[in-house]
Amino acid sequence: MKIRNLLAAAALCLAGQGFAPGTLCADGGDEVLAAHPMPLYPGSVTASGAGKLARLSKDDLAAVRKYFEARLKPGDKVKPYSGDGEAGFDVTYTKKVGSREQTVLEVRVTARTEKRPPHQAFGELFAQVSAGRHKEAELKALEKEYGGIDSAYFRRSAGQDGDEAGVLLARAHKLAHPDEGRLKAAGRKNKVSDEDKAEAKELKKKMKELKAQGDFAGMMALAQNSKKFQAPPANQAEAAKLAAQDRDRDTWDIWLNCLKDTKAAAYRTRLEYASDALKD
Repeated sequence: MKIRNLLAAAALCLAGQGFAPGTLCADGGDEVLAAHPMPLYPGSVTASGAGKLARLSKDDLAAVRKYFEARLKPGDKVKPYSGDGEAGFDVTYTKKVGSREQTVLEVRVTARTEKRPPHQAFGELFAQVSAGRHKEAELKALEKEYGGIDSAYFRRSAGQDGDEAGVLLARAHKLAHPDEGRLKAAGRKNKVSDEDKAEAKELKKKMKELKAQGDFAGMMALAQNSKKFQAPPANQAEAAKLAAQDRDRDTWDIWLNCLKDTKAAAYRTRLEYASDALKD
């Protein structure tokens, strides 16, 4: 369970061995266990514009753990944590309150461990290799260098639908497929109208009647007068041309820059502080 989900329980008086991220009510409600103030991890940034409790760091788990272990106070412990596709550690504070020993969570630090889908850039680069424009060895080298972004964390700005990785991906996609909007519009125009469907149905009926009468000359004349049903749908040529241009475009550098920018925006660990543990 994430700290943000536990915060709502911090105000409850828990029986037995309590475990919550803020404060716990002791027996009789006259004594409260509070988390030790924890230092703000150096170089960390807010994960989103929503607040400062969730933070991201470029450092790996080992470095972050070493930092907190050097700053433990009496009653503090470091415990392993895993869940929700993540693994890391918790820093907790334990103290006897009243007749029971109570524990509060001060900060949780995690890294992603779950296998996630490859970044879209790799699929686009594979298409370039398949088209013979680049070598498979080039793609393998990029997968090795930038594959770590699939398990990274990214900041989310206030008001944004996605995180920074999503913004960079959308920008690269627009550059790599500039005619996508026109292609979709042409595809929509290719749809046969209800009026055309009715005319085609009537034509088929007349053709069937003429065939039954053996009037092949009449069938040929009717076909000559119905040329529009023999030609491609409207804008089909335009759609085919745009699709061919899209397939023939070398977008390797666009997606390479996307990978570079995404790696620069990536963070390796996430820190979630309890509301009363963060020390500015």
